[in-house]
Amino acid sequence: FSFTESKALNSRKSSGSDIHKFFFSLGASNFLGDLGGANRIGSEAFSMRDLDVQAIRPAIQMGYIYRFSHYLAWRSSFDYIWLSGNDKWTQETFRHNRNLNFRTPTYGLTSSIVVLFDIKKSRHGYKKSRIGGSGDVLFTPYAQIGIGGLYFSSKGKYQSSWHRLKPLCTEGETLVPTRKKYSSVQFTVPMGVGLRFKVADNWEVGIEYSQWLTFTDYLDDVSTTYIDENALFNSKGQLAVDMANPALDNTPDKPLYNSTLPGQQRGDPRDKDHFIALSFTLYYTITEGYTPKLRF
Repeated sequence: FSFTESKALNSRKSSGSDIHKFFFSLGASNFLGDLGGANRIGSEAFSMRDLDVQAIRPAIQMGYIYRFSHYLAWRSSFDYIWLSGNDKWTQETFRHNRNLNFRTPTYGLTSSIVVLFDIKKSRHGYKKSRIGGSGDVLFTPYAQIGIGGLYFSSKGKYQSSWHRLKPLCTEGETLVPTRKKYSSVQFTVPMGVGLRFKVADNWEVGIEYSQWLTFTDYLDDVSTTYIDENALFNSKGQLAVDMANPALDNTPDKPLYNSTLPGQQRGDPRDKDHFIALSFTLYYTITEGYTPKLRF
């Protein structure tokens, strides 16, 4: 390079523009829907009291971040998140008696806008700074929101075996004119907040809380009311009947029998399913445009 070219590239280097990062996250997810939950009636909107420790499952994310301005970045990721719920884990009377369960891995792609600030240390202490400002970056708080999609295939456990739930039409999907078969591919709105800490020239570590809103109430295969067992048996067989209503108190002489009759509430269609994750993240940074050498 000529001296002029080198000076221009070093200037680009110092400005810190066009920062590229790869990241990998490992954490824990929790499902927020109709199944399981706390030992009380579930809240109509998301509440920390709905968390079920026994339903915690792994969450893995990997992706790419392009920081294109002082305070904005674009992030895309592949998300592999396990979800689970089980009525036996709650002592709330009706849900425990309902005795439904599910599990599913979800495979998602997300794209988000990230708003972030670098907190740097200067001679005068800590300060919020633009990318090229003086001082060393100590940590970076951020918030993000985007759009995404996921694929899921829920299974339920019955007599020690796991069975796919969607083909069984446990709530009469396609059997009742008003109940269409739900799609296994769904749109999501991912959002989250986090904090990154610089630990080396090219490396950062961070912690992030994420939440995915969905537009379906069938991640757990539960949404509306119990279907007539005879109609379900004639169409889908005995396994579908057993999976649709495995209630513990399911005989006429038991107190809760009436709560699982056809037409009684099985789920709550007013609230769509969503899920959350708390993750620890490792970032590797590449700054392009001035040299092929990898650097923070």
